[in-house]
Amino acid sequence: MKHLTRTDLDAWVAAVTHPLASAGSLIAWLEGPLRKFFPFKGVVLGHGELVAGQLAVTHMLAAGHDEAYLRQISTTFELSQRGSLRWWFGARRPFHIDPKNPPPHASAFELDEIARFGLGNVAGHGVLNIKASAGTYFGFAGVREPLGDWHLEALTLIAPVLNDLMLSHIALTRNTAAGGLEGLTPRQRDIVRQLAAGKSNKAIALAIGITEKSVRNQLAKVYASVGVRKRTELIALLK
Repeated sequence: MKHLTRTDLDAWVAAVTHPLASAGSLIAWLEGPLRKFFPFKGVVLGHGELVAGQLAVTHMLAAGHDEAYLRQISTTFELSQRGSLRWWFGARRPFHIDPKNPPPHASAFELDEIARFGLGNVAGHGVLNIKASAGTYFGFAGVREPLGDWHLEALTLIAPVLNDLMLSHIALTRNTAAGGLEGLTPRQRDIVRQLAAGKSNKAIALAIGITEKSVRNQLAKVYASVGVRKRTELIALLK
Protein backbone atom coordinates (compact mmCIF):
# COMPACT_ATOMS: atom_id res chain seq x y z
CA MET A 1 0.00 0.00 0.00
CA LYS A 2 2.58 2.54 -1.11
CA HIS A 3 0.07 5.34 -1.72
CA LEU A 4 -1.55 5.24 1.73
CA THR A 5 0.27 7.30 4.34
CA ARG A 6 0.65 6.44 8.00
CA THR A 7 -2.07 8.97 8.75
CA ASP A 8 -4.37 7.21 6.26
CA LEU A 9 -3.69 3.83 7.83
CA ASP A 10 -4.30 5.21 11.31
CA ALA A 11 -7.67 6.52 10.09
CA TRP A 12 -8.47 3.08 8.67
CA VAL A 13 -7.56 1.31 11.92
CA ALA A 14 -9.71 3.83 13.81
CA ALA A 15 -12.61 3.06 11.47
CA VAL A 16 -12.48 -0.74 11.77
CA THR A 17 -12.00 -0.68 15.54
CA HIS A 18 -14.70 1.95 16.14
CA PRO A 19 -17.72 0.80 18.20
CA LEU A 20 -19.95 1.69 15.24
CA ALA A 21 -18.25 -0.97 13.10
CA SER A 22 -21.09 -3.43 13.62
CA ALA A 23 -24.02 -4.60 11.52
CA GLY A 24 -26.59 -2.91 13.73
CA SER A 25 -25.17 0.53 12.99
CA LEU A 26 -23.85 0.13 9.45
CA ILE A 27 -25.17 3.46 8.14
CA ALA A 28 -23.71 5.35 11.10
CA TRP A 29 -20.35 3.67 10.49
CA LEU A 30 -20.43 4.56 6.80
CA GLU A 31 -21.27 8.20 7.45
CA GLY A 32 -18.88 8.55 10.39
CA PRO A 33 -15.64 6.57 10.80
CA LEU A 34 -15.45 5.28 7.22
CA ARG A 35 -16.07 8.71 5.70
CA LYS A 36 -13.15 10.12 7.69
CA PHE A 37 -10.88 7.58 6.04
CA PHE A 38 -12.49 7.57 2.58
CA PRO A 39 -14.33 10.89 1.98
CA PHE A 40 -17.52 10.63 -0.12
CA LYS A 41 -20.96 12.19 -0.44
CA GLY A 42 -23.14 9.16 -1.12
CA VAL A 43 -22.85 5.37 -1.10
CA VAL A 44 -24.98 2.47 -2.31
CA LEU A 45 -24.41 -1.08 -1.13
CA GLY A 46 -26.03 -3.98 -2.92
CA HIS A 47 -26.04 -7.75 -2.68
CA GLY A 48 -27.23 -9.67 -5.72
CA GLU A 49 -27.05 -12.62 -8.04
CA LEU A 50 -26.01 -12.83 -11.69
CA VAL A 51 -28.04 -15.18 -13.89
CA ALA A 52 -27.50 -15.36 -17.66
CA GLY A 53 -26.21 -11.81 -17.86
CA GLN A 54 -29.01 -10.34 -15.74
CA LEU A 55 -28.27 -8.98 -12.28
CA ALA A 56 -30.95 -9.25 -9.60
CA VAL A 57 -30.29 -7.11 -6.52
CA THR A 58 -31.71 -8.90 -3.48
CA HIS A 59 -30.66 -6.40 -0.82
CA MET A 60 -29.77 -2.73 -1.02
CA LEU A 61 -28.67 -0.09 1.47
CA ALA A 62 -27.80 3.56 0.80
CA ALA A 63 -26.68 6.71 2.54
CA GLY A 64 -26.18 10.31 1.44
CA HIS A 65 -28.17 10.08 -1.80
CA ASP A 66 -31.30 11.93 -2.91
CA GLU A 67 -34.53 9.94 -3.07
CA ALA A 68 -34.85 10.74 -6.78
CA TYR A 69 -31.59 8.94 -7.49
CA LEU A 70 -32.45 5.92 -5.35
CA ARG A 71 -35.92 5.57 -6.92
CA GLN A 72 -34.48 5.17 -10.41
CA ILE A 73 -32.05 2.40 -9.47
CA SER A 74 -33.41 -0.84 -10.93
CA THR A 75 -33.21 -3.96 -8.80
CA THR A 76 -33.08 -6.14 -11.94
CA PHE A 77 -31.14 -5.16 -15.06
CA GLU A 78 -28.91 -6.44 -17.82
CA LEU A 79 -25.28 -6.31 -16.74
CA SER A 80 -24.33 -4.85 -20.14
CA GLN A 81 -26.21 -1.68 -19.15
CA ARG A 82 -23.58 -0.84 -16.57
CA GLY A 83 -20.18 -1.21 -18.20
CA SER A 84 -18.15 -0.51 -15.07
CA LEU A 85 -20.05 -3.11 -13.08
CA ARG A 86 -19.57 -5.60 -15.91
CA TRP A 87 -15.85 -4.78 -15.94
CA TRP A 88 -15.71 -5.31 -12.17
CA PHE A 89 -17.37 -8.72 -12.46
CA GLY A 90 -14.60 -9.77 -14.83
CA ALA A 91 -11.60 -8.06 -13.24
CA ARG A 92 -12.68 -8.14 -9.58
CA ARG A 93 -10.57 -5.05 -8.98
CA PRO A 94 -11.54 -1.62 -7.62
CA PHE A 95 -12.18 1.17 -10.10
CA HIS A 96 -13.01 4.85 -10.26
CA ILE A 97 -14.72 7.06 -12.82
CA ASP A 98 -13.79 10.67 -13.46
CA PRO A 99 -16.74 11.90 -15.58
CA LYS A 100 -14.46 14.48 -17.21
CA ASN A 101 -12.07 11.73 -18.33
CA PRO A 102 -13.97 8.44 -18.06
CA PRO A 103 -12.32 5.02 -18.42
CA PRO A 104 -13.18 2.85 -21.45
CA HIS A 105 -15.43 0.54 -19.40
CA ALA A 106 -17.78 3.35 -18.31
CA SER A 107 -21.03 3.00 -20.29
CA ALA A 108 -23.08 5.85 -21.75
CA PHE A 109 -25.85 4.93 -19.31
CA GLU A 110 -23.52 5.30 -16.33
CA LEU A 111 -22.08 8.61 -17.51
CA ASP A 112 -25.58 9.99 -18.14
CA GLU A 113 -26.63 8.91 -14.65
CA ILE A 114 -23.59 10.60 -13.12
CA ALA A 115 -24.39 13.83 -14.97
CA ARG A 116 -28.17 13.81 -14.28
CA PHE A 117 -27.81 13.30 -10.55
CA GLY A 118 -24.59 15.23 -10.00
CA LEU A 119 -22.74 12.22 -8.61
CA GLY A 120 -19.31 13.61 -9.39
CA ASN A 121 -16.38 11.24 -9.11
CA VAL A 122 -17.47 7.64 -8.57
CA ALA A 123 -15.53 4.68 -7.16
CA GLY A 124 -16.58 1.08 -6.68
CA HIS A 125 -15.51 -2.36 -5.52
CA GLY A 126 -16.91 -5.38 -3.70
CA VAL A 127 -16.55 -9.08 -3.07
CA LEU A 128 -17.69 -11.65 -5.62
CA ASN A 129 -18.47 -15.30 -4.92
CA ILE A 130 -17.81 -16.90 -8.29
CA LYS A 131 -19.22 -20.32 -7.38
CA ALA A 132 -22.50 -18.84 -6.23
CA SER A 133 -22.63 -16.16 -8.98
CA ALA A 134 -23.43 -13.74 -6.18
CA GLY A 135 -21.66 -10.93 -4.44
CA THR A 136 -21.67 -7.68 -2.55
CA TYR A 137 -20.94 -4.47 -4.44
CA PHE A 138 -20.65 -0.90 -3.23
CA GLY A 139 -20.38 2.34 -5.15
CA PHE A 140 -19.25 5.68 -3.72
CA ALA A 141 -20.24 9.01 -5.25
CA GLY A 142 -18.78 12.46 -4.70
CA VAL A 143 -15.32 11.01 -4.07
CA ARG A 144 -12.63 13.59 -3.43
CA GLU A 145 -10.21 14.66 -6.14
CA PRO A 146 -7.81 13.88 -7.58
CA LEU A 147 -8.71 10.27 -8.28
CA GLY A 148 -5.80 7.88 -8.33
CA ASP A 149 -4.10 4.80 -6.95
CA TRP A 150 -4.78 6.01 -3.41
CA HIS A 151 -8.47 5.30 -3.95
CA LEU A 152 -7.83 1.87 -5.44
CA GLU A 153 -5.67 0.86 -2.49
CA ALA A 154 -8.22 2.24 -0.02
CA LEU A 155 -11.05 0.34 -1.72
CA THR A 156 -8.98 -2.84 -1.53
CA LEU A 157 -8.86 -2.41 2.26
CA ILE A 158 -12.54 -1.49 2.53
CA ALA A 159 -13.98 -4.33 0.41
CA PRO A 160 -13.70 -7.35 2.74
CA VAL A 161 -14.73 -5.39 5.82
CA LEU A 162 -17.72 -3.79 4.16
CA ASN A 163 -18.73 -7.15 2.68
CA ASP A 164 -18.74 -8.75 6.14
CA LEU A 165 -20.72 -5.86 7.60
CA MET A 166 -23.24 -5.96 4.76
CA LEU A 167 -23.77 -9.72 5.11
CA SER A 168 -24.16 -9.32 8.87
CA HIS A 169 -26.67 -6.52 8.27
CA ILE A 170 -28.67 -8.79 5.94
CA ALA A 171 -28.62 -11.61 8.50
CA LEU A 172 -29.71 -9.25 11.27
CA THR A 173 -32.52 -7.91 9.12
CA ARG A 174 -33.67 -11.45 8.34
CA ASN A 175 -33.66 -12.37 12.02
CA THR A 176 -35.67 -9.28 12.84
CA ALA A 177 -38.11 -10.14 10.08
CA ALA A 178 -38.34 -13.74 11.31
CA GLY A 179 -39.34 -12.43 14.71
CA GLY A 180 -42.07 -10.37 13.08
CA LEU A 181 -43.26 -13.32 10.99
CA GLU A 182 -43.75 -15.37 14.13
CA GLY A 183 -46.51 -12.98 15.13
CA LEU A 184 -48.50 -13.38 11.91
CA THR A 185 -51.94 -14.94 11.81
CA PRO A 186 -52.42 -18.28 9.96
CA ARG A 187 -54.08 -16.40 7.07
CA GLN A 188 -51.19 -13.94 6.85
CA ARG A 189 -48.66 -16.79 6.87
CA ASP A 190 -50.54 -18.42 4.02
CA ILE A 191 -50.46 -15.20 2.02
CA VAL A 192 -46.74 -14.78 2.66
CA ARG A 193 -46.03 -18.32 1.47
CA GLN A 194 -47.99 -17.67 -1.72
CA LEU A 195 -46.16 -14.38 -2.24
CA ALA A 196 -42.78 -16.10 -1.75
CA ALA A 197 -43.79 -18.55 -4.50
CA GLY A 198 -44.04 -15.61 -6.89
CA LYS A 199 -47.83 -15.33 -7.10
CA SER A 200 -49.64 -12.06 -7.80
CA ASN A 201 -52.28 -10.64 -5.46
CA LYS A 202 -54.98 -11.93 -7.82
CA ALA A 203 -53.50 -15.42 -7.87
CA ILE A 204 -53.16 -15.42 -4.08
CA ALA A 205 -56.78 -14.33 -3.68
CA LEU A 206 -57.97 -17.14 -5.95
CA ALA A 207 -55.78 -19.72 -4.21
CA ILE A 208 -57.03 -19.05 -0.70
CA GLY A 209 -60.54 -17.86 -1.50
CA ILE A 210 -60.51 -14.19 -0.52
CA THR A 211 -60.69 -10.90 -2.40
CA GLU A 212 -57.72 -9.04 -3.82
CA LYS A 213 -58.55 -6.15 -1.47
CA SER A 214 -58.25 -8.51 1.49
CA VAL A 215 -54.86 -9.69 0.20
CA ARG A 216 -53.66 -6.09 -0.05
CA ASN A 217 -54.94 -5.26 3.43
CA GLN A 218 -53.31 -8.32 4.95
CA LEU A 219 -50.01 -7.63 3.20
CA ALA A 220 -50.04 -4.07 4.56
CA LYS A 221 -50.30 -5.53 8.07
CA VAL A 222 -47.49 -7.98 7.32
CA TYR A 223 -45.24 -5.16 6.08
CA ALA A 224 -45.84 -3.22 9.28
CA SER A 225 -45.17 -6.30 11.39
CA VAL A 226 -41.78 -7.14 9.86
CA GLY A 227 -40.65 -3.57 9.25
CA VAL A 228 -40.64 -3.34 5.45
CA ARG A 229 -42.34 -0.92 3.08
CA LYS A 230 -43.16 -2.96 0.01
CA ARG A 231 -43.49 -6.35 -1.62
CA THR A 232 -39.95 -6.59 -3.00
CA GLU A 233 -38.43 -5.89 0.41
CA LEU A 234 -40.51 -8.64 2.02
CA ILE A 235 -39.52 -11.11 -0.71
CA ALA A 236 -35.86 -10.23 -0.16
CA LEU A 237 -36.20 -10.98 3.55
CA LEU A 238 -37.74 -14.38 2.83
CA LYS A 239 -34.78 -15.54 0.72
